[in-house]
Amino acid sequence: MSLVTDEEWVEYKSKFDKSYEAEEDQLRRELYAKAKARIDEHNRKFEKGEVTWKMGINHLADLTPEEFAQRCGGKKPPQ
Repeated sequence: MSLVTDEEWVEYKSKFDKSYEAEEDQLRRELYAKAKARIDEHNRKFEKGEVTWKMGINHLADLTPEEFAQRCGGKKPPQ
């Protein structure tokens, strides 16, 4: 899993105006780290020419798959 520094996590929450209580913060950070790992893996494929588009972090990166589906019309996040 991609390492998420404290600074990176604080910047993400600030950029997307997010704040959580301590217990939920840890869960959201883990979800963010998993999303970041998927994005990093996909972008390595992009750099090798194996895929034609690049991914990036957005406001959905700290959602559970169920929350993502609910916000995105029932679609699950990329695996």
